Amino acid sequence: MVEVSKIKHAFDKGFNIDKEGNVTGIKGNRLKGSNDRGYIQFSMRINDKRVNIFAHRLQAYKKFGEDMFKDGIVVRHLDGNSVNNSWDNITIGTHSENMLDMPKDVRISKALHATSFVRKYDKEEVRSFYSECKSYKKTMDHFNITSKSTLHFILKKPVS
Repeated sequence: MVEVSKIKHAFDKGFNIDKEGNVTGIKGNRLKGSNDRGYIQFSMRINDKRVNIFAHRLQAYKKFGEDMFKDGIVVRHLDGNSVNNSWDNITIGTHSENMLDMPKDVRISKALHATSFVRKYDKEEVRSFYSECKSYKKTMDHFNITSKSTLHFILKKPVS
């Protein structure tokens, strides 16, 4: 089930979220929710299938309606705290704006972590090996590269 219909369905069924970010169930009882991957979520059944709903997305739907589903739009936590789902902390914007909501040291740490996977390989050596064998699998095995996307990045990124 697509994200749009899950959130609308939860809202239409009577799940709600208050200004402080507390989620209430169909009967008005406060739901604890679980913290998965840093976000508060709860589950509900739709057509005999259990689906997870993120509290911040429910708050964004309540606040912005259909606008939150526009292409290129993400839900943002203005203070960078992904468990603070209060009305004043939730907004929508672009992915770039969302990244800027994180403290600068966290952004730098994430960027360094991501680039570390590419820096540890000699790009020219990887490219040369691949040009001879023409096999992602053989190249990944030879250089112990565990991600196809990392190899793709190494092969396709212009030489600087």
